[in-house]
Amino acid sequence: MDTQKAIEIPEWLRPEIFKDLLKHQVKDYKETKYLRPSAGVAKGENYATIMLRVELDVETEDKSQVTKAFMLKTPMAAHRLILIKGDNIFDTERGMYLKVVPELEQMYRDVGLEVKFGADAYEIPTSDYYVLLEDLKPQGFKNVDRLQGLDQAHTESALRKFAQWHAASAVRVDTKGPYEEKYTRGFFKSQPVLSSICNGSMKSLLKYIELYEGHETYLNDLHNISKKLMDVVVGLGEPKSDEFNVLNHGDAWSNNIMFQYNEKNEILNTYFVDLQLPKWGTVAQDLYYFLLSSPSLAIKTSKFDYFVWFYHSELVKHLQLLSYSKPLPTLKSILHDLSKYTGWGFISTIWILGYVLMDPTNYTGFEALFSDEESSFKKSMFSNPRYRKHAEVLLPWLQYRGALE
Repeated sequence: MDTQKAIEIPEWLRPEIFKDLLKHQVKDYKETKYLRPSAGVAKGENYATIMLRVELDVETEDKSQVTKAFMLKTPMAAHRLILIKGDNIFDTERGMYLKVVPELEQMYRDVGLEVKFGADAYEIPTSDYYVLLEDLKPQGFKNVDRLQGLDQAHTESALRKFAQWHAASAVRVDTKGPYEEKYTRGFFKSQPVLSSICNGSMKSLLKYIELYEGHETYLNDLHNISKKLMDVVVGLGEPKSDEFNVLNHGDAWSNNIMFQYNEKNEILNTYFVDLQLPKWGTVAQDLYYFLLSSPSLAIKTSKFDYFVWFYHSELVKHLQLLSYSKPLPTLKSILHDLSKYTGWGFISTIWILGYVLMDPTNYTGFEALFSDEESSFKKSMFSNPRYRKHAEVLLPWLQYRGALE
């Protein structure tokens, strides 16, 4: 087995743990001849986990050779305690792939619509933390360049998939009752993480704000809102019974969405990845997080209201298809929730957008993602000309929508 020095290979990764899985996948399986692990994502695209592509050369009874490939996610050794402290995100994500997602897909199958939300997942006999998925690369799935952002067609395709996901989860809870708690809190269950997201990001933004053209018009508002950010996330963290609630993806940005194309380069399928942070609550969480982080700057604000309208139309269509028993959410009610939680739009802008727009880096300091302290990592984020260009558009836009009050 080639244990490439550039990547971290778990000690337990051996051909024999795949034997039962391969027996199910390969007809007349005889033995596994070789296992080849390689980096599953480009350098600088993963901060906290190891993502490996695992290829296995299999020999069948008639001496034929077959190669099967999987994607394996495990914790980096340096960040293991952070990732598994409290609720184990690997257990949560594996449960999402093996239990929650298949249930949502079956709901659509039952009404005659084939909807696939992501890769198939598998189980292997190891006591370590892991998520094992089918390799989507042979099917042509890929991400859009996060630095360029999504165009309108890709944004619409992602929003349609979010609408299908949200609709099915709302109907599922309406008919079967609430999800287990591990699927409903996301990172909102950790006060230290929330504090770091709010206070750390705000501190860094204010440190470099003088680099931003036009900052004088909203600087005082930034100082005022900085004292209220924890109230914003705490408010979003508690679902309200009088709002339309769904199972949010929870980490809805472009690197966590993969697209498949036909021979004309038209979008054929849209899949979600990274399901470790699901959160039950208002759709405003996924909508702001996605729409302010992932579309290109050319359409991010100019098409925002259109994208919300498009999402709502897809949401209602799929709620009706699934026979949702409660009153359908109106566009006005979705807009009301977005207005109510506009502060989350601001937090998404000063937090996840910065990571989305960073240059690829070999930096793997997971602690820096959730740290109150200043670092070269955060300096490179908030002084990044690409991020500044987006922020110079988004911060006034958010101010005009009341997000800085």
